[in-house]
Amino acid sequence: MGKTRRDVNADVCIVGAGPHGLAASLLFERIDPSIRVVVLDQSNEWLKSWKDQFKRLEIPTLRSPIVHHPSPDSFALDDFVKREDFSLSGLPYNPPTTEAFEAFCSEVINASPIDDPVVAIPRSIRCEDDCVIIDSHEKTIYARYLIIASNPQQTIIPRWAKRTYHQNSLIQHSSEIDLANTNDMADQRIAVIGGGLTAAHLTRSALDKGALVDLILRRPLQIRNFDTDPGWLGPKYLTNYYAESDAHKRIKLAREARNGGSIPPWMRDYLVDYESNGNLIIRESKEVASAKPTSCARYELTLCNEKQVNVDQVWLATGTQSDLYAMECLRPFLHGVTFVDGFPVTSNSLRLGQNPIYVMGRSATFALGPSAGNLWGATRAAKRIAADITGVELIANGS
Repeated sequence: MGKTRRDVNADVCIVGAGPHGLAASLLFERIDPSIRVVVLDQSNEWLKSWKDQFKRLEIPTLRSPIVHHPSPDSFALDDFVKREDFSLSGLPYNPPTTEAFEAFCSEVINASPIDDPVVAIPRSIRCEDDCVIIDSHEKTIYARYLIIASNPQQTIIPRWAKRTYHQNSLIQHSSEIDLANTNDMADQRIAVIGGGLTAAHLTRSALDKGALVDLILRRPLQIRNFDTDPGWLGPKYLTNYYAESDAHKRIKLAREARNGGSIPPWMRDYLVDYESNGNLIIRESKEVASAKPTSCARYELTLCNEKQVNVDQVWLATGTQSDLYAMECLRPFLHGVTFVDGFPVTSNSLRLGQNPIYVMGRSATFALGPSAGNLWGATRAAKRIAADITGVELIANGS
């Protein structure tokens, strides 16, 4: 006999158990513990993908300041670090260490009555009357509201790499690289493509493992403490952004605010030290024109200035593009939604069209601004969605 399907009734169904889904779950619990929230994910562990990514890329600290995290209480992480005597990162603006952040989230989760995520991948979504029906192989969830917090996206593969990307193991996207299980890389030559913090972390780890690295980026290194200017986290820039009614102008402002990948000054200093030792070559304002595997199990890159670079591996730190269409079961609800540069034009409450479906993460950029995908955006999105659903709007620190 086949497995018995179980139907689950919920007030709110959240797809995605990462920081954004956690922020929403904690806020609903804070507002009204009687609200039944069911979270769907590929794992029954909160933040599993988040933790795996930080482990794979050996990222020791977050980039966001210590006041940004999934808890409704802004100063909770700072209080936790002091109470538990965690080491400080020692970096400007005091971002928390990865260890401290994960320990804090575990304590918050364990202290909260929120349920563990349910292992289920949505296969179809439909709306009937006042109900959203989310169907998976294992169960069907009937909910009044649906929140997409799983960050649907597509990996960005440069045109020159597409032909051989799936055919050759010498070239990998950062989403596939597992540095935690890679030890000695002595005498290996690695080309890291990209100019953001992921590229820098890949470069640093490869260098620490003994590799020689060519960091290739199509423009000069952009040095910023954060992804965006701190003014985008408050009224300094957001007042005018929210006042802009033209969707195309809004998205243009958001893209200009992020202005591609960047690295903080402390990371630049680290890379410069390696460059002075001759183990790192930073090739700024250089694009790869073509690439091909060679007969000796290496990869040959030809740059736009016709210079050739021969390496053992190519690591693409070229990022991802927010793409709700990547979530196939959501596509029927996107036909009437306006998209600008890949971003959906949502309501201010992050509602997607006329149905009781909301989005979080980078998909909320139109409504929230350029930091929608960051930890700051997780708590802001949670507050807007929860206020729309419950009518309760919490002020800072959840008071």
